[in-house]
Amino acid sequence: MLFDAASEGRNVILGMLVVGLIFLGTIALGELTHYANHRRAARKRAGRNTY
Repeated sequence: MLFDAASEGRNVILGMLVVGLIFLGTIALGELTHYANHRRAARKRAGRNTY
């Protein structure tokens, strides 16, 4: 099946967008995990008795 230049360019751009979204999703997941760990540690520290 032969593609013309316009449809091939469109496929390349869509592929690049998908890869970019995967990268952004990975970064967002890492930041969310970091934020959740920070909050959990803060709650753990706040729950300890201070003498």
